[in-house]
Amino acid sequence: MGGKHKVANRTKNNARPSNSGRSAELLGTSIPQFVGFSGIKDSAFGFSVSNSEDLDASLDPNIQVILKKITKRDSTTKIKGLQEFATFVKESDIDTVKSILPIWPRFYNVLATDTDNRVREATHNVHHQIVLKVKRNIAPYLKQLMAPWFTSQYDTYPPAASIASQAFTDAFPPNKIQEAIVFCQEEILNYLSDNLLVQTAQTLSNLKNVSAEEAEAKYERVLISCLQGYCLYLEKVSIEQIKNASVLNNSIVSSTKFWKFSKSKVAHVRASFFKIVSVLCQKAAFLLDDKGSHVVGSVFGSLEEHDPTVLPRVWDATLLTMSTIKDWWTFINIDKLFLPKLWKILKQGGQGNASVIYPSLLPLISYLPPNIDETVPQFYNLFFENLWLGLNQKSTVSSRSESVAVATAFIECLQYVILQKQSDLPFSKSLIKNNLITSIEWCLTENQTNYKSLFNQISSLVQHWSRNLESEALKSCLDFFLENINDLFRDTLFNIKETPCYDVGKIAEKQLDFLQSLKCISKSKKHFKVKFNMESDGSHDHKPEQTVNISEDKIYLNRLNSLVYNICEHYVQYISEKKSNLLIDHLYSLVIDFDTKSFFSNLNKKMKLTNPNARLVDIYFKVLQPWLTSQELCCKHVISLIFLLFEYLEIEDKKTILTTFSEVPSEECLSWCISEALSHPHNKDTLVKEWLRTDRISKFIVTITDKIILDKCPPELGTLFKLALTENEHGELFIDKEAILKIISKLISTMQNHTNYLVTADTCTSLSAYISAIIYTENLLLTYSDTLLLALFRLTCNPEIDNEIISKETVYEVTTSWQDAITLLSKSLSKEESLRLAAKLADIVEEEYLNSNLDEANVNHFILVIVNAITAFYKSLPLNLTEFLEVFVKRNFVNSLKIYMEELCVLAEYISGNLCCPYKEIKTIKITAEKIDVARYFAWIYLKIGIISSALKDIISDDDEEDDDDEDDSDKITDSEKDKPVLILFVIDQAEVYVTQILHDICIGQTYLETYNNTMYYDSVLHYHVLTEMKLKAALKPSCELLKASIKSTLKEKSAKYGWHWAKAVYLFYSEILHENLQSIYEEFIRDISEGDSVNTLHLTQVFKDHLNYDYVQNKFDAIGDVVVLNGLINCDEIDVQIAEVFSKIEKIRSKDVPQFLYNSSDIGWQECEEIREVILLSSSLMKSKFQCLSQKHWDFAVLSLVSWASNCLKAKARYETYQFQAFLCAVVKLYVNTDTQIRLLKEKGVSNNYIDEWEDVIVESIHNDLLQLWLYLADQLRQKQEIITYLPLIQEFSKILSSISCDRIFKASDPLPKWSKYLKQSCSLLVNPQPSLQLWGYKMLLILVPGLINIDTEAVNTNTPHKMGLIFEQFKEKLVETHDIVNSMLMGFKLGEDSCRLEPMTDSFTYTFAYLLLWDILLTLCDNSSTELRFQYADWLKNEDLLKNLLNNLFKLMPTEVLQYSERKSRSLKEPFLKKPEIHISDTCDSEKIESLVCWLYSSTLAQLPAIVRQWWTGLDSKLAQTVDKVTQYYVSQHLVVQELSDLLTYQNKFKNMILKVLPGAREIIAIYTVDESQVELIITLPPNYPLGGLDVQCNKQIAGTSHKQWLLQFKKCVVHQNGRIWDGLSLWNNNLDKKFDGVEECYICFAVLHPGTYQLPKLSCQTCKKKFHSACLYKWFRTSYKSSCPICRNLF
Repeated sequence: MGGKHKVANRTKNNARPSNSGRSAELLGTSIPQFVGFSGIKDSAFGFSVSNSEDLDASLDPNIQVILKKITKRDSTTKIKGLQEFATFVKESDIDTVKSILPIWPRFYNVLATDTDNRVREATHNVHHQIVLKVKRNIAPYLKQLMAPWFTSQYDTYPPAASIASQAFTDAFPPNKIQEAIVFCQEEILNYLSDNLLVQTAQTLSNLKNVSAEEAEAKYERVLISCLQGYCLYLEKVSIEQIKNASVLNNSIVSSTKFWKFSKSKVAHVRASFFKIVSVLCQKAAFLLDDKGSHVVGSVFGSLEEHDPTVLPRVWDATLLTMSTIKDWWTFINIDKLFLPKLWKILKQGGQGNASVIYPSLLPLISYLPPNIDETVPQFYNLFFENLWLGLNQKSTVSSRSESVAVATAFIECLQYVILQKQSDLPFSKSLIKNNLITSIEWCLTENQTNYKSLFNQISSLVQHWSRNLESEALKSCLDFFLENINDLFRDTLFNIKETPCYDVGKIAEKQLDFLQSLKCISKSKKHFKVKFNMESDGSHDHKPEQTVNISEDKIYLNRLNSLVYNICEHYVQYISEKKSNLLIDHLYSLVIDFDTKSFFSNLNKKMKLTNPNARLVDIYFKVLQPWLTSQELCCKHVISLIFLLFEYLEIEDKKTILTTFSEVPSEECLSWCISEALSHPHNKDTLVKEWLRTDRISKFIVTITDKIILDKCPPELGTLFKLALTENEHGELFIDKEAILKIISKLISTMQNHTNYLVTADTCTSLSAYISAIIYTENLLLTYSDTLLLALFRLTCNPEIDNEIISKETVYEVTTSWQDAITLLSKSLSKEESLRLAAKLADIVEEEYLNSNLDEANVNHFILVIVNAITAFYKSLPLNLTEFLEVFVKRNFVNSLKIYMEELCVLAEYISGNLCCPYKEIKTIKITAEKIDVARYFAWIYLKIGIISSALKDIISDDDEEDDDDEDDSDKITDSEKDKPVLILFVIDQAEVYVTQILHDICIGQTYLETYNNTMYYDSVLHYHVLTEMKLKAALKPSCELLKASIKSTLKEKSAKYGWHWAKAVYLFYSEILHENLQSIYEEFIRDISEGDSVNTLHLTQVFKDHLNYDYVQNKFDAIGDVVVLNGLINCDEIDVQIAEVFSKIEKIRSKDVPQFLYNSSDIGWQECEEIREVILLSSSLMKSKFQCLSQKHWDFAVLSLVSWASNCLKAKARYETYQFQAFLCAVVKLYVNTDTQIRLLKEKGVSNNYIDEWEDVIVESIHNDLLQLWLYLADQLRQKQEIITYLPLIQEFSKILSSISCDRIFKASDPLPKWSKYLKQSCSLLVNPQPSLQLWGYKMLLILVPGLINIDTEAVNTNTPHKMGLIFEQFKEKLVETHDIVNSMLMGFKLGEDSCRLEPMTDSFTYTFAYLLLWDILLTLCDNSSTELRFQYADWLKNEDLLKNLLNNLFKLMPTEVLQYSERKSRSLKEPFLKKPEIHISDTCDSEKIESLVCWLYSSTLAQLPAIVRQWWTGLDSKLAQTVDKVTQYYVSQHLVVQELSDLLTYQNKFKNMILKVLPGAREIIAIYTVDESQVELIITLPPNYPLGGLDVQCNKQIAGTSHKQWLLQFKKCVVHQNGRIWDGLSLWNNNLDKKFDGVEECYICFAVLHPGTYQLPKLSCQTCKKKFHSACLYKWFRTSYKSSCPICRNLF
């Protein structure tokens, strides 16, 4: 923690602490021969590594250093050295490593038994590396290394042992291991003998170097590894080799210390010892010839061993000792040493080790001494008694493996003893009675979990007896056993009084398990095999036993069936007497598991004892029917027993029983009867089928439907319901048709009103899908009508299903069900019937489509549904895909919408002048009272392209693949192409018709979006137009040449026949999709058009005009055609000749009838008018594109004609509703705007031109006034229209005139009522029109009027003579208040700063809010463009009217949520609306984003123009809202306003004589220094971060003596903080006050300022008495507030 590092204590005469590694390095490098270490004493290795005789002087110095490290006592140093050693060996060559081998054994022998685990692991790792490197070269040193290496494989530290074993494996192949061990066996045995018999913990370790605990641990580890090593030696070496080394082996085995290891305290030592004993008994029994007492005493003395690691070794050794040591019982006293320990083990259940001990019991009793036979009953009774006690131990009962081991041993030993003593039958029967029967009774009556294991063992014993019935003794044992079982089962049912009633069921269940185990038992594959003494070796193959089926043994089976029948009789008796149904299910199980017919036959025989005439049916009436009618006994298994009997009855008896079933009062009982009747094989019985169609059954099944719908149906009835709706073997349903129709009706009603069944709707829908799969089959077809199919399809068509009510999985289930039904039905029905079915489905799609929302997800849903339906039909009728597609796609509502859209878009193209119509009149569009949802039309187009671009990959028929096999190799389709999805587009017939029609619809959509952008469905139309175009391009990408040629042919035909948007479709297809050469396409299409279709040729020319010149236009046209062509190609170069030719034709047209040409005729025809309109459009294009080369003649023709055309349009204004007049008027406006624009451009460039003077002095005023009056007239007429959509092209085109209207000309008028007021009033009226385009008409006109309106108020202020109508703001008050009230009421429910209101276009809320915001934009624009004095009065008016605060509240309710919820990542993208006024054009789309941008701009503008009022509003808010406003202002507006203020100061600072300004933008500071002579006044102004909400910090550091600056500073603050003045205004006021002060101008004695802070006027009004001067505004305020007209100073009358 910052203190000094700890330093080890220094030793005497040593400057640095000792470090063995460093010493070794220094010594190793400086003294390579280790000279100087001869004085080392008590080395841990027992030898010195410094003697030059021991180490080769040629050893690598590095290895010398490493060897020095590994001789250190410190384990860490050793490990480091060994790691370096291993690395050195791995990286060195073989010769270098071979040089180490002479010294390595001495190090290895010591390090391999080191006390540190890691040292031993590292040592073996080094040894492993050496072995891998030198391989066979280690042989000369093998005897030195083998002993510790051999035993280290059993090191108690697993990593060390693992590495040692791996080294051993790598050194010796498997076939050489024995040779290696034999080669070194003397060294190994000497090493083992030394460690086992000689060494102790004290001698094995140097106690000076290790602790006593470490020495003891090392000794134990060495003992274990040596014992295990000796065991390995005995296992690996042959008996002959062991005999060859018998001296050494005997020295080990004969040692008393060796036998004492059986009593070692260390468990691993004991386990290793007993393993050696086992191996000795198996491979070297000759070594134990004279050591029987040692072996037997050690083994049997350890029988009570309880350690789980030692126990298996002890019992292995015990069994091997008993089989190997001859007369082993002579070496011990059995009664004292062996039997007491055995009884204790058996009583305690093996002390938790039963799975280890008990498998050894059977071999153990087989090796018992002969004298046991003298006391056979006593011994075996005691043996089995103790075994039984062990089976009851808690440790045994709680563990399955333990209980199985004990049970297996118990039965195996019992089987063995009975087999051995079968001659003594009474003894055998006593064993069966006292042990076997007792154990079964214990299992039946006691609550045991592992009783089945004992049952299985007993069953195997009984089956063994049954297979050996030739033995009379075993046959007697079997008979005795079965008799006792019968008695036992009867007694457990009737004679156990203390057993509670519910325990009888458990007893019966166990009885049933036992009987079933007697019939068939499956033994585990892993089981123990025992060879008895009486059996000959090799007489049987020991293979795992498999499942043994005893049913083939008829004798045994008859005995078993007889037993079962008796037990069944007991069950029947118990059920009848006790009135308990607990045993009925067990009785049923016994009857079906064993011989059913015998049971009823035997029962009938017993009845005949009392009634000789008894028949089988009497079993039903006497036994089963009473049970059926009894409330206590009636259950499902009673019905099952009745139906088992039913199989053996006659027809009349069956009818009688079925009749009684129908009369059963209990619905539950009836459901059991139906369920059993529907099960196999009863459902094949004709009588049962007829019974299932009766009224009672049909009504019952229908009631189940009601319960399912009401969520009152139990699971059993639900299963029964589905079972009842299945087919019989003849393909018919089991229940009546009327019942099924009622069920279907109820389920359909539930699905149609699924929102009323929140709990069961999903279940009922899934059930409907299930029924659909049942009733729509090849056998039934439409037997049950198509209502369910249509209902399921309708449900799938609903795109707004709540998945909380009906899950997605269920919807998928429904979809697949009706798809499968359609495929199956269409395969079996005729084509006409299939088409009628498809028409019904299509009607459902249309109905759902027209009633749904037009979300993209919904339309995609309909696409998926239709594709699924078409796919289903296609699977059965692939050749009729086109017909089914037409059924779904071609709908009547689409055709009517299509006609309307075509007419609307043709009108737009005509009025805008994009496409001509010179010969044929445009049809009048019929507008209905109902709103036409055009979005549904475009959504349907998207739906259509979505369908035909869907894939058919998974349903292409197999016939196609077969056809491919017959084709040539050149025509075969590659695998990659087959993997590509096949679209419906490429499968249907006449695909080109669909593609071209969609192209045409896309072009109509383009026109609609360009012209009708401010209509209700614009957003949806735009969305689906983009999606359709994208989808079409994607679908046509992989199209083949054949399809492209077909599309071209169809487009040629359509464009030549219809023109208009078909021409645009051609252009779209070849420019956007195929990207081909448009000139060649044009030439090809024009070539195929006949001369009579010149208008269609003109349309193609107009569409392709940007890519053409006169070289491509070779067709001959009439005069109007030439005008149209020239207008389209006006941008081409070198067309002077064509212009001259066309104008000569125009002159001819004009000369025919000049008044008509100038539109001064009321009876002008369509074609004549079109000629004039096209001339006007050509003149307009000339003005725009060829103005520089315009001749005087053409100029005079255009402008002079324009005067007449404008004047005559005004005269004919009443015809504004006709399409031709609208188009004509728009052409006139276009000519005027283009001409005026060119004149203004010339003026801006300063070019001197006669056209300018002529235009401005002579021509423009007349045209301007005429068109203005037309605007006024049209505005008045259009705002009254209810249906405005057909006038939108006129509104858009005529609005272009607003860019060329002059404010000055409007305000020059001298009518009694000023002309500008008409425009202002009309504009305000337009602001609240529902059509946004007309709203923008009014807004744009008001913006034009702004300069004139400001001039009016400025003149009034300057002359101090107010206008008779007051401030201009008064003119807006009415509309402002009207919209203000509506918007306020609309936003009343929104919380300021928390909620954000988003307005949808084409709603009343949008209209009035848009008008409200536009009005405020006009007012703020007036403030922005007005002078300081006038802005003061505007602000005062707004303050008095109390309108601005409400505006600010509303702005924050309308602001986007993203703005209010500020985050650093979003702020940059959201700043733009605050910094830049949104551009609002009449052609723009007015949507929610436009409103939001305008709201943000208005807040920023309000802060800039009226900061004081905003500041007052802000200070009145509560803290939370004020914080929100502060954040919005600071993050989005303040920085921009500060920059603007500072830039304004820098711009205007040169206007001051005596004042210098310094601006510090980084600190937001302004320093103003006013200098008079040599004196200075310094003003420091600091802007806050949230400017202008926060107040300014103003300080005056330097003052001029004798002047009072406090008043001027207060006045500055008042101007900036309270009077909406800018900093520039405040500084100007402060500077002027100082100027006037030093010029001697007297102050006003009310405000004590020279200049008035609002009007900036000097004090002019003086008192006649005291001569004091006052500002007129101050004096007026004094009079008004004091209610006096006296002088404030002298109090005399003023």
